[in-house]
Amino acid sequence: DLHTHYDAQVTWSSEITPSSWNGVTTAVIGNCGVGFAPCKPEERDMLVKLMEGVEDIPEVVLTEGLPWNWLSFEDYLDSLDARPYDLDVVTHVPHAALRVYVMGDRGANREPATAEDREQMAALAAQGVKAGALGFSTSRTINHQTLDGRYIPTLQADEQELSEIAVAMSGVGSGWLQV
Repeated sequence: DLHTHYDAQVTWSSEITPSSWNGVTTAVIGNCGVGFAPCKPEERDMLVKLMEGVEDIPEVVLTEGLPWNWLSFEDYLDSLDARPYDLDVVTHVPHAALRVYVMGDRGANREPATAEDREQMAALAAQGVKAGALGFSTSRTINHQTLDGRYIPTLQADEQELSEIAVAMSGVGSGWLQV
């Protein structure tokens, strides 16, 4: 299933339904630049609110259900690897989480990334793919927003930001970009 948002479900359930009920053998998460890693504890709320709006999952389910036993993207992969599933799960490095992790409120508020921000995001995206992510995902649609109407942090990310991430990923020699 190439486009799912089971990002929360995979942290608390071994059954990735309804996809597994329908014979799906692999679910791809981290789509549309939305996900939960990397994430600093003080920035969890922003990622929860975004997923609540994008996928209509109540905030309390995400806040109470996610174990938050990761900080880095690599930690997140380790957390997923520690769980059994009824199908294979692969993930992208989600741009919104990456942007908030590197830029904090500036990223959440869609401010332009500095050269240092872009360099950090590019390096972290490449590290995520080296650690086992399928690729990198982003979103530029106004449909991805929180319930209170805040747009996804990646909506206005400029071409230079996306290009630097793509160049860093090309250096890894694998992975894809999902937009």
